[in-house]
Amino acid sequence: MTNSPKISCFFKITIFLNIILLSIIACGRENNLLERSLNSAGKNRSELEKVRKHYKNDPLKLQAAEFLIVNMFGSFAQNEEIIGICTPFYNDYDSLAKEYGYEMNAERGKKIDSLWKNFSNKHFKLHSLPFQPDLQNISAEQLIAEIDLAFKAWKENVYSRDCSFDEFCEYILPYRRINGLVIDDARKTFYERHHGNYFTQPGKDMIDEADSLLYEYRHLTHSQFWGTQIPILTASTFEYLRHGLCEHRCWYNSLLFSSLGLGIAVDFVPAWGNRNNNHTWNVLIKDGKSYAFEAFWDQDRWKYKRIYNNKTFDYDWGRFRLAKVYRHSFKNYFEGPITDKLVKPEDIPALFKNFKKKDVSHEYFDTVNITLPLQNIPPDTRYAYLCVWNYHDWQPVQWGRIKRGKAVFHGMGKDVIYLPCYYKNGTLTYAGEPFLLNAEGMIETFSNDTIDTEDLYIKHYAGAPLHYGNKWNNNAIEKTSIYGSLSSTFSGGDTIAIFPDSIEIYNKKIDSRYDRPVRYIRVSLPYQRVAFSNLAFYYNDPYGEEKKIEPVTLIHPLDSMANGEITDYLFDDYIATGYKKELGKDHIDIDLGSEYTITSICFAPYSEAGLKKEVSFELFYWNNGWKSIGKKAGSNKHVIFKNVPKNALFILKHPDRNNRPGSRPFIYRNNEVLWH
Repeated sequence: MTNSPKISCFFKITIFLNIILLSIIACGRENNLLERSLNSAGKNRSELEKVRKHYKNDPLKLQAAEFLIVNMFGSFAQNEEIIGICTPFYNDYDSLAKEYGYEMNAERGKKIDSLWKNFSNKHFKLHSLPFQPDLQNISAEQLIAEIDLAFKAWKENVYSRDCSFDEFCEYILPYRRINGLVIDDARKTFYERHHGNYFTQPGKDMIDEADSLLYEYRHLTHSQFWGTQIPILTASTFEYLRHGLCEHRCWYNSLLFSSLGLGIAVDFVPAWGNRNNNHTWNVLIKDGKSYAFEAFWDQDRWKYKRIYNNKTFDYDWGRFRLAKVYRHSFKNYFEGPITDKLVKPEDIPALFKNFKKKDVSHEYFDTVNITLPLQNIPPDTRYAYLCVWNYHDWQPVQWGRIKRGKAVFHGMGKDVIYLPCYYKNGTLTYAGEPFLLNAEGMIETFSNDTIDTEDLYIKHYAGAPLHYGNKWNNNAIEKTSIYGSLSSTFSGGDTIAIFPDSIEIYNKKIDSRYDRPVRYIRVSLPYQRVAFSNLAFYYNDPYGEEKKIEPVTLIHPLDSMANGEITDYLFDDYIATGYKKELGKDHIDIDLGSEYTITSICFAPYSEAGLKKEVSFELFYWNNGWKSIGKKAGSNKHVIFKNVPKNALFILKHPDRNNRPGSRPFIYRNNEVLWH
């Protein structure tokens, strides 16, 4: 059987990295990093020496050249021959694109996948061509041209020309930010295309100019994950195909901005803390401060520092929770297990074989150092790894050195569930129990007690991505006004509360602004639509304890929904239940049954059901691994699992492992599913 391109490439990278790691260990006693790189260049050493000789009378450029040579160690390109082999495919791709007016849709996407499958199956050589290490392949002419252009653009750039030399070397000088890219004259092309139009005139704003530059390339869009295995190895190829993944646009942007003398990097989250998959984006660097932005053209490009702070949520996409953020770098950062001569390469997760990255989590969110006692430490194990859930397994995102039965994991994000693990021969084993590092930075553990139980109401399996598909329901209750009165005609009284103008999928509590008794409530709905999973009113009893007002009733009853959901679900205790209806009027009226001084209101938007009738879902809880509780058929509304352990960690699995967006772990608190 022929290996797929993805698997073949993975093994090629693994073998290459293992060779590099062995080289690091072998050279561990060698203090002269420059000499190590020159020795590793083999026959190409003469080209690198030409560069040093060329700059012998220019100390700063010589220092820059030696920075590049030292950090070329571990840098490599995909084989340049791939571009020639794939040229006929690129032409066919372009012809297909023109048929669809360059618009990406499912029909075109399926044709792209079929086109690539047929082409790659006929060209087996694509999967076996060796990488090309920069040290052994870059020419003196090419390196000198890159250095001279970087210095010229740096000194012409009004925003960066006064930055430190170290910042220049790390964020402007390098000709690559990510391994695999084939280095050509892309930066020269960009410079000639835009020189004098951007970042050279005083009195302008850097972000505004960056927006204008990005706008020129708004036609380069995301591939929507069609043709993900197509080799896109140069900026010119990306421009020709016009579609790619985030990683492609990120390195493209890094060439574009650095060619004009502006510091830029590529940041990435290896695995989300509350979603499946990963993500990559760009940051501009100025005077040590980073400005994160979406790599593709977007109306709100600069929001990542705001929505990746592990506290807030995005209006369109909901909550993002991040365990770690790393920055791809040309500079080498040797740390952790890759520097330990007693650790075999096969006992190091792929993320930590990559020494061309640095931890920048603190630039996005408050971090916590976690000290954990470890269980069942295997013999000769020197490191443990902190993992987050990603699709079907736990994925390491940070390492910790084991000392006296414990490990410290530095710089971890809050409001994330973690599992400590060991890694041996490519396999994870548990080093303890999963835990929640809560929003306050405290560790919360889970129970697996099957005696202390409760009923679990649930409506979906996928977690945070639900927000986007639920936006219409979220929007329906934005700015809802709650008016209270002693009269059923609503004479007198006052506004008790107004809902926020941005709503997420979780239950939210807001305080009352009215301190007098009311009996009748008018819920004024901006879009003439009721869409709640919860609507509850609270008061203080004579002892000062806040309690829910119940039962409450609608003054004008509403019919049940087609799926059997009824208005009682608005006011019950379970957030997974709910009710929605187009009203034809802008309010509903509620009778509290008696007079109360309302202290607070809880509300949650209606959630669309993801548990379809034709599918059977299986609930698991964590007990030294996922243990099945049982299966339930979907109902097109909520599903109830009886007698599940309280305060456990759960996951509800879809029977199709390839289902997207995939299942996410959750906890169940106060009759609400909280996704992680």
